[in-house]
Amino acid sequence: MDGPLLLMLGAAGGSLRGLIDVYNQTIAWQEARREHRRAAVTADQPEEPPRFREYFDLIPDSVASLVHMGLGAACALLFGLSGQISGVYAALVVGVSAPALLTQLGRVQTVGDAVTGPGAGSPADGVDTRAEP
Repeated sequence: MDGPLLLMLGAAGGSLRGLIDVYNQTIAWQEARREHRRAAVTADQPEEPPRFREYFDLIPDSVASLVHMGLGAACALLFGLSGQISGVYAALVVGVSAPALLTQLGRVQTVGDAVTGPGAGSPADGVDTRAEP
């Protein structure tokens, strides 16, 4: 797969992530309205039901969707060009899961760190790891 296609598919996956967030907020709003309706029947109070804008903040949620799209595009491109994924479905999945993938990649421990402990024998610790001639 070529780079532009990977970028588009990753961005599409990132936008799906944004749509999932909107869906989740819509379901939370719907449940709050139902709960309000049940409480209003028993309390006999003419309070106004929750508004959608209490569950969806247009500007921050739109920015978050754009960030998800950028992360998805970048991850799909990196994974695709490195040969770790192939195919449309894989690029979309990487785009959707880009924030989680990047978080996990940030936590990856190298084999040397796992064996010797983080930073053991690194020049920053003052330990010379070079072999003597």
